[in-house]
Amino acid sequence: MGVMAPAIRPAPWWLTWFVAGGLAVLFVGERLVGGPGLARVAVSGLGAVVVLGGVVWRFLSWRTATGEGKRVEGMLFACYVGCVLAVVGFVVSSSDGMRWLGIVFDERAAERRYESALQVLSSILLAASLLPALGAQWALSAHRHAGKTAMQVESQRVHETAGAALTIALAGAALMLAGYIASEWDKTVDVSYFKTSSPGTGAQEMARNISEPLQIFLFFPAVNAVKDEVTEYFRALADATGNVVLEEHDRMVSSALAREHSVTADGTIVLVRGERSERLTLPTQIGTARARLRTLDRDVQERLWRLARDPRTAYLTVGHGEFNGPAGDEADPLQKVDLLKDGLRVFNYRVEDLGLRQGLGRAIPDNAAMVLVLGPRSPFLEEELEALDRYLAAGGAVLLALDPDSDFRLGLLEERLGVRYQRVPLANDERHLRRRGNVSDRQLIVTDRFTAHEAVTTLGRTRVGSGILLLGSGYLETADSGGPRPRFVVRALPTTYADLNENYEFDSATEVRMSYNLVAAIEGRESSAGMRALVYADAGMFTDGVISSIALNAALFSDGVRWLGGDEAFGGEITSEEDIPIVHTRAQDVALFYLTILGAPLLILAAGTVTVVRRRSGRTAP
Repeated sequence: MGVMAPAIRPAPWWLTWFVAGGLAVLFVGERLVGGPGLARVAVSGLGAVVVLGGVVWRFLSWRTATGEGKRVEGMLFACYVGCVLAVVGFVVSSSDGMRWLGIVFDERAAERRYESALQVLSSILLAASLLPALGAQWALSAHRHAGKTAMQVESQRVHETAGAALTIALAGAALMLAGYIASEWDKTVDVSYFKTSSPGTGAQEMARNISEPLQIFLFFPAVNAVKDEVTEYFRALADATGNVVLEEHDRMVSSALAREHSVTADGTIVLVRGERSERLTLPTQIGTARARLRTLDRDVQERLWRLARDPRTAYLTVGHGEFNGPAGDEADPLQKVDLLKDGLRVFNYRVEDLGLRQGLGRAIPDNAAMVLVLGPRSPFLEEELEALDRYLAAGGAVLLALDPDSDFRLGLLEERLGVRYQRVPLANDERHLRRRGNVSDRQLIVTDRFTAHEAVTTLGRTRVGSGILLLGSGYLETADSGGPRPRFVVRALPTTYADLNENYEFDSATEVRMSYNLVAAIEGRESSAGMRALVYADAGMFTDGVISSIALNAALFSDGVRWLGGDEAFGGEITSEEDIPIVHTRAQDVALFYLTILGAPLLILAAGTVTVVRRRSGRTAP
């Protein structure tokens, strides 16, 4: 067993710890302090001086050592050199290092591969150099209190300790490479009920039609389940549009970019278009983030609208019993339009009330991008109708959702729009939604009759049989007023009839089955150039209880708002994976009850009987 005499070793026992501290200071200067300021230069410079000083000291110790001591000193010196080379690798892979060396790449993907390769190799080299040095120094330090003449150190034990540390470093490197390969392979098998929403056609159209490429920066930890879900969403968006640049960053490593976009927490998504940017922050724990991931497409589209154009103001009239007013049962989802308001905010509209107090009786505010009248129960004053008429004549946009049970009248707007509203409720005794289980359900009509028009873009793309629901609709006719000719874009099924006596039965002597007009789109001409209006024969179709369950009802409103605002180029749907409660009729509940209580036991009894009969038949067979 070899023995080393330390009498001529000038390097102290703490030198390796000193070098490790210098590396830590260098890391703080580059990653935590960062930036072009004097603080970074001072901290990083101090760390570099400490590391280089330790290397020179160890080199001199190696030169003066003899025998087994020279072997140990040579090993430590080689480890120190490995640490320095690892630092050089990190510098060369940084943006500053590439700029100093004049390294330029034509494509960002090639630059990312270069950076990743150097950073991985430098990390492995640093671990394979620093850990053996610390292990060897730990073995040497065990004898630091002995006298110089009496102290003897077993060089074999020092090498074995360094070898064990090197094994740990290489094992860690192998795990890191395995994780990197697994992340690049990127194959996921999900057998749970959970699913992240995919990019809807609305997000795809917006990303495809914005003038500049859409940059997406994902600031997540390197290994994170939420990041994997988000990355899959944006990769699908990039593949579908060809106008998305996706980058993944660690906010501690890319500290300058994080500061530029005010990123202070992991889980932040930054969307950049030109000089504009929007942020979206998600929890980094998959259990907490699941609910947000189910509606990721809605959140992304909301940010895309903010990037696409400046915010606008949408006014909702109040004071006439509208759904958005204080009247009605706030707990009844069929009496509220909160989701409709949320939809307007997604499209980057500020939602404001407009009544007599806000000037509806005088003039529509100049900043009104559109005015929405949602299910008024009482008539408008003549002055209010005149204000809306002047607004339309000046090229305004109005959405009117009416109800056959109300006292509202279009008045002079009928001439302006060229539409007459008939307040006779429609019914259908063949195709309707079952809710109460009686004949009154016949007013819950459904339809899939849509005409090609920008105000019903999404509905026009749906498969046959997918329809919208109306809770109690009147119908529309063309008004012979000399005004613009309306385009009827949604019609009822041919089996629908106007229930004149409201008995829910079809009376062939007085009532007619036909495709009644349900939605009219009007564009102004001549004096009303630029005017756009939508008239719906039912207001209940936009209440929370309906649009939360019937996706096409929500799409009908979304397409209408985009068309009214002149944003039809961004038309498309919002996808969501939110759980929707399953609602059964009373008859369905009774059937499920008997199937559960009687059906399952009878099925087991029948299976047991068949099994016993077969066994007995087998025993008695000759």
